[in-house]
Amino acid sequence: MRDHVLMGITTGARTAAALGTLLILAKTLGPSDFGFVSVVITWSTIVALVTDYGFGMRALRDIGAERGRAGEIMSASLAAKTLMVVPACLVLVPLTLFWFDLQPHERIAALLFLIGTLANSYGDLALVVFRSIGQFHRETRIVVATALLHFALIGLAIYLQNDLIAIGIAFLVSRLIYAAFAVGALSRLLELGGILRQSWRALGERFKVSASFALDSGATNIFAQLDVILVNHIAGREAAGIYYAGSRLLQGAVPFTVLLASVHIPRYAHRLHNNASGLLRYGIRILGEFMLLGIVFSIGFYVFGPLYTDHFLGSAYEQLNALWLGFACFTAARFLTAALGVQLMAFGAGYLRTLGIVVSGVVTLTCYWIFIPSHGIQAVPWVATFGMVVLGSIYGLALTRIFRNRAAGSISPVDAHRDARATRSLKEPQV
Repeated sequence: MRDHVLMGITTGARTAAALGTLLILAKTLGPSDFGFVSVVITWSTIVALVTDYGFGMRALRDIGAERGRAGEIMSASLAAKTLMVVPACLVLVPLTLFWFDLQPHERIAALLFLIGTLANSYGDLALVVFRSIGQFHRETRIVVATALLHFALIGLAIYLQNDLIAIGIAFLVSRLIYAAFAVGALSRLLELGGILRQSWRALGERFKVSASFALDSGATNIFAQLDVILVNHIAGREAAGIYYAGSRLLQGAVPFTVLLASVHIPRYAHRLHNNASGLLRYGIRILGEFMLLGIVFSIGFYVFGPLYTDHFLGSAYEQLNALWLGFACFTAARFLTAALGVQLMAFGAGYLRTLGIVVSGVVTLTCYWIFIPSHGIQAVPWVATFGMVVLGSIYGLALTRIFRNRAAGSISPVDAHRDARATRSLKEPQV
């Protein structure tokens, strides 16, 4: 329970700072400029997700199973991530400065948000180790302090000079401080001197073992970001700003699925590593926790969403009031699906998760193209809910099959090979 409380404080602080600042930006910038910010942050987040390559989730699982190798795993993960970030910046910086159709001040702001988002991803990766080894209090202290600083700097930029460049500078500075604190705390706990001395073989091995997590995490999160991009492309920047003001509030619930996953994946992996009994019972517990939290958030969005639109954002965002019921249904479906996905991840069935994400993502994107032109942004949350139901159905069928085969003791040759490979990934040393 203590771990849950500490992770709750951490998640709440991180969410309140990020969400609070963006909602203030929605209020002060207006739908059009906020639409620009929403698209830039969305694209930057996709770049950060690609360069993460599943290193964080893989490290969370590996360190949870073999805590003695935490320093080795984190050194290789940080080095491998840097190997992704450098070429990404070498490509994106010139494109942003000279190619994309942006105003001069928008080019500068876009770069500031991009580099700040990448710095933030380094901090998130560094803090994974504290969850993996059960030292949640260390992460809590860092996140709470830097979240307060983030909120203060963004607020100061808005107060002194409410323009995109000033806000971008504040965002970049706060994220650099967060990354420095996180990596510094990690270096005091573990020996990270090997980051710059990683062999190509070791880096290749880290990429190899993280590949399934990269596909899973990338597909999950990238598909989740494409709604804003498509709304901007089909309906325009102002519509994207209005939609993002509501969907970003919805994203405040997402870190709580990460919170529960961060607590349960290492424990589930440890049980599998030691062939412990009661996996089904523990899976039901995970399902219950996710469902309870999802229902609470769904009711909150449906009840308080219109109040947030009318009394905080104002009449410029009035279209949001038609979206809150759809947002509430999407949230409930998302938490239920996440509970099933966490269990598949712990079983090492990343290929099933990836399959489900790709299938549901293709269905969702196809429906976006069909329904946004005819129904506007009102269609987006309902299409997203349908896509999440498709994904949850695939996850549920896969888990049912896994537990049925375990109970019967009869696993097909294909499943036996996959289970053996998943077991080796937990038991064999990996660099």
